[in-house]
Amino acid sequence: MKNNIIEKFKFSSTIYSHILNIFFVIYALLLPFSNAFSTHTGPYLLLFFWIMEGDFSSKLAKIRSEKVIWFLLLFFFINLLSMLWTTNIKEGIYILKFYFAITVVFVTFYTSMKERYLLTIIFAFLVAMFISEIVSYGVFLEWWTTKHSSPSMPTPFMHHVPYSIFLVVTIFLLLGQILNRRISLPLRIFEAIFLLSAATNLFINGGRTGQLAFIFGLFVFVWSYFGTKVKYLFITVFILVSLFFTAYRFSPIFHNRVHQAISDIQKIQNNNLNSSWGSRIAMKIISFDILKKHPIIGVGVGDTRNAYREALKHPEFKKYSFTRNVHHVHDQYLQIALQAGLLGLVPFILFIYLLFTEKYKNLLSKSTLYAVLIVFIFSFSADVPLGNYLSGLFSFVTAFLLLRSQEDMSEFQEISKEVAI
Repeated sequence: MKNNIIEKFKFSSTIYSHILNIFFVIYALLLPFSNAFSTHTGPYLLLFFWIMEGDFSSKLAKIRSEKVIWFLLLFFFINLLSMLWTTNIKEGIYILKFYFAITVVFVTFYTSMKERYLLTIIFAFLVAMFISEIVSYGVFLEWWTTKHSSPSMPTPFMHHVPYSIFLVVTIFLLLGQILNRRISLPLRIFEAIFLLSAATNLFINGGRTGQLAFIFGLFVFVWSYFGTKVKYLFITVFILVSLFFTAYRFSPIFHNRVHQAISDIQKIQNNNLNSSWGSRIAMKIISFDILKKHPIIGVGVGDTRNAYREALKHPEFKKYSFTRNVHHVHDQYLQIALQAGLLGLVPFILFIYLLFTEKYKNLLSKSTLYAVLIVFIFSFSADVPLGNYLSGLFSFVTAFLLLRSQEDMSEFQEISKEVAI
């Protein structure tokens, strides 16, 4: 009787494991379309099926063996602890939902994702981004419209900044797929066409954060995968120069954004911060002033907005129009520091650092992971990605690539590099 109960439990656990991994596929498929699902509903469903799956001894062993997860958990719990010294509880809970989502998605993916589902999961995300691109091009060509887009800013399902990061991450995932010799040649040819389409889409949209992040990410990918050979560095520079020149010549949106950036810089040089880039500098100045008073534990996860809005009332900043519509400090590192001080910022930085220092077996996935991390590291300095759509993308893609990078694919890597050479 006892053995029968145990066998039924094992069977049930196996079913829940399959359901959980199928749900990973659904999560990847819906990630570009729904902020509410990726950061609110989805993580709770993942956590439910993860608990029902059981096998906690194996999961805890994985968590104990992976220091990256230690610091991610520490980061979340310190921000949770900061609720003790915050006064705006409602705002604090809202922000913690994103950090909770990041933690749950990363931990459940890393501890429960099965190898047989890895390619299916990444293909689901790429299919979703392919659909998003079709919609974006349709808006750009004025074939149809969507609620949050226009021909001058054809980002169909989200703001142009996160959409540009989604596109750059897609480009590097596709690059990793194209160089993977285990994937069939016809599929890799299609993915190469998709990559060119994504790169074009990146420059017909107005997300300068993604465009600049793409430059840094591509150099890191080439350096990590091909080394410091002059030939590959020259090819990289040639591709980037050609891409930017073509975009400047033929994309009115990119052309206008370049000139807007030049105008912003000129205003900053004249001590005028009333511009997109100027407002970011102003928020950095204000953030550092607040941190001088609360360096260790910050002002509390829910009180950040109150703190900088109070600082914006100072005559030095009150004269600028952007002060009437500021929702965050335009810097993820400073946002975290304001919320939980160095106590919260240090674990987050160590989490990122350890992702770079892991001992990886799969060079191709490691190079892709490095490129994606650089994309996010740059975007963290210009925006607050962990408080929007990008929080789900960040946890999903880093957990996925961390797992892929730990696979032993040395044979395929050598073949891929020989073909590339």
